[in-house]
Amino acid sequence: AFLKVIPQSINALAKTKELEIEKIALNAQLTESRMATMMSQIRPHFIYNTLSTIASMCDVSPVQAKHLTIDFSRYLRQNLSSMTSEESVPFEEELNHVECYLKIEKARFRERLNVVYAIGCRNFDIPPLSVQPLVENAVKHGTSKKEGISHLYITTRETDGFYEIEIRDTGVGFDPSLQKNNGDKHIGIDNVRQRLKTLCNGTLTIESTLGVGTTALIQIPKKEEYPK
Repeated sequence: AFLKVIPQSINALAKTKELEIEKIALNAQLTESRMATMMSQIRPHFIYNTLSTIASMCDVSPVQAKHLTIDFSRYLRQNLSSMTSEESVPFEEELNHVECYLKIEKARFRERLNVVYAIGCRNFDIPPLSVQPLVENAVKHGTSKKEGISHLYITTRETDGFYEIEIRDTGVGFDPSLQKNNGDKHIGIDNVRQRLKTLCNGTLTIESTLGVGTTALIQIPKKEEYPK
């Protein structure tokens, strides 16, 4: 009987070691994903455009320039702090980050960008930098490429099993079949999907119609719905 226990103990130790290796690999993967997402968010053109907007306001509207500088500082600080975050954050925190970003873009695009918030629920957690990159895609690939007014709708709602975040724009849209190899945009979306899946078993689906707009939908299962 004693001899039978030894192989079982060895198997248990091997299994424990295997789980530890898997955990280390997963943490490394999450760190790499956070780094890639953060670096993709620090876009030189966005920084240059923001600083130019602030500079142009200094003479004509110094108070507005001051507020925009504060928003820009908060935006950068949140991006940097996400590097050290290994867990989900309250949605309210991610929403504040989105609002800072959109205040900056509103100062640039003015009446060309109309933002509508319909926040039906906010008492849930989400991986950091999950919503903001999708909102930035909506502005960059929607508003900035469309003549006239572009509408951006940010909606949250609660269903029986999920918390949902919808980002919908009325920009130029795109043909999904032509977007598979679209460099940074595709990488950024893949990173969001990976962190949603790993940290909260969430999903991201994107639908777009050329000339109509794009809709991104995040679904996060409620904790009681997580698979055991």
